[in-house]
Amino acid sequence: MNYYDFLIIAVKLFVVFICIILFLKITGKTSLSQMSSIDFIGNMILGGIAGGIIYNPKLTIFDFLVVLLMWTTIMYVSNYLKKKSQNAKAFIVGNPIVLMDKGKIKLNEFAAVNLDMSSFAVLLRMKNIFTIHEVEKAILEPNGQLSVIKKGDKGIASIVLENEEPLEDVLKDLGKDEDWLKAKLAEQGYHSYEGLYCVEYYNGHLFIIPSDAVN
Repeated sequence: MNYYDFLIIAVKLFVVFICIILFLKITGKTSLSQMSSIDFIGNMILGGIAGGIIYNPKLTIFDFLVVLLMWTTIMYVSNYLKKKSQNAKAFIVGNPIVLMDKGKIKLNEFAAVNLDMSSFAVLLRMKNIFTIHEVEKAILEPNGQLSVIKKGDKGIASIVLENEEPLEDVLKDLGKDEDWLKAKLAEQGYHSYEGLYCVEYYNGHLFIIPSDAVN
């Protein structure tokens, strides 16, 4: 390779660097802690696209921009659908998986996620819980994190309505239904879901979290 070839690679690297930053900002994913499995896969594919452009002299920066635009569109649409449709969110990201409930291990769920007890114990130790016996409920979140309720704790809040749409699976897990939700909202003066972007159920009470949306 001559100096000209290295110069072309340097230019490509710079353009790729800027484009990836813009990609992360557009798709709203600037931190690994925010990423779901689909975001992680998307960034792996993005890395493959970038590597192919940088090291293949037959591919130009224009080729990269066209492919990046297509991939950004796919990721943006995916993120948009996740926000607007709970069914799309469940398909793209997945749902939380209850591994333990009422102090009992749900063996089928452990098998479904290919998790053994030793690995589960490690996840608990990372939460400063050193015995499975203390666990009342354990939930594996879609991003791979573990949420734990210890015996004696009040529990955790459950979001029962998001972006003006009730979360039927969450309501079902709570032993509630949409009629119950509508009745509780009506008690607080809300007769429709319009303008409601986050409603939580915690310790027997329904909480409506206000937003700065302009109606």
